[in-house]
Amino acid sequence: MEKLLQWAVNNTDQEDLQRKAEAVRRGELKVDPKRYDPAIIEAILGKDDATRMKEAVACINDKEDTLKNKEIALDNLELLIEGIDNAMNIENMKLWPSIIAQFSAEEPSLRKGAIWVAGTAVQNNPAAQKALLKNNGLEPLVAILKKKDEDKEVRSKAIYAISCFLKHFKEGVEGFESLDGFSALAGILKNEQDPSILRKVVFSFNSLMLENPQLPNILLAHNIPEVLDGVLVKYTEEGDEDMVEKTLRTLHTLLTHSKTSPTTDIKKHIEAARTKFGAEYLGLDDAEWTELLK
Repeated sequence: MEKLLQWAVNNTDQEDLQRKAEAVRRGELKVDPKRYDPAIIEAILGKDDATRMKEAVACINDKEDTLKNKEIALDNLELLIEGIDNAMNIENMKLWPSIIAQFSAEEPSLRKGAIWVAGTAVQNNPAAQKALLKNNGLEPLVAILKKKDEDKEVRSKAIYAISCFLKHFKEGVEGFESLDGFSALAGILKNEQDPSILRKVVFSFNSLMLENPQLPNILLAHNIPEVLDGVLVKYTEEGDEDMVEKTLRTLHTLLTHSKTSPTTDIKKHIEAARTKFGAEYLGLDDAEWTELLK
């Protein structure tokens, strides 16, 4: 077998082989198994992405396989679905149910890995966003946000995945709202002690409002200005300039896009932050300060 393989490699135009190998991996070229031994083809060209995706999912589904192997399989799968075609193939190959099932896995590393896969798949990919919703992947993600004792890395990946899922996706925003997802995010802003997770939520609110016109009014209905004000007060007192800057930016986006004015208390706290850190260090220009304090 080894001699035959070596002969095949030595007697092949290497550049042509490389081009064909890449075409096979992309699914643009089919190899006739009647003409070539599949084992030799696989040895020369490597497995195509679809096969590797199926094998990764088979590994995480295998109750007898090791946790380490499943973690590696999820890492490999996440790398594979960075390509938009492979992300689309999750639905085509009916792999979503197996991935979503891992959102509720006992081991935090499997929950985190599967959610990371989902977030990468739906990022800037409307078809994958719809597929995740169709396969009932949103509800377990929201459940993770609501779970008070959830592993912090798992919760962080859930925020990432939800942010990717909601971008430019009206139906997704409506589904998230129906599951009380925005209240869950507000709860994190009120109660979470880890600044890195708070930053993710604050930043996500800001970016999502810029991409979903209906979102500012939804956030108003959940009293998000007051919740953000609580974050502003806390981190002004603690001297966290970065958190204060991100919170002010999000407040500015929310208030200007919803055409509302801050309450007297919120104005007072904005002024306190500006006085403590200096207007020039908080990322807002003169016009934005005026809009924020009108």
